[in-house]
Amino acid sequence: MKPAKWRDLSEDEVRQKVRELAEEVFNLRFQLSMGVAKNPSRLSQARRDVARALTILREQGARAEAPPPTVAAAITAVAEPMADKKKAPAKRKAASAAKTKTKTKATATARTASKRKRA
Repeated sequence: MKPAKWRDLSEDEVRQKVRELAEEVFNLRFQLSMGVAKNPSRLSQARRDVARALTILREQGARAEAPPPTVAAAITAVAEPMADKKKAPAKRKAASAAKTKTKTKATATARTASKRKRA
């Protein structure tokens, strides 16, 4: 929904939309985890709509409540696995680099030993 349409709604209507979108975010996350989501990109759209609605509430001077626990948990759960995935390759790279160094030393030692035998 466009911000202009959000601004046309009353404060209570916007709060109701936030609750509906929070429930939708929860359901979409559940569907994604089960692998049955028809439109996976809808999750990011719903999250943006929640943020947009909360921004409109703040602009209007209304005391914006913290998002319902389902939204906060959904946003956190969606963001945290991405952070873990970004960190995991670095750990793997570090571990593989350590193995490579060990292999390189062993290979270099073996090469040196074979050169000595030839000479």
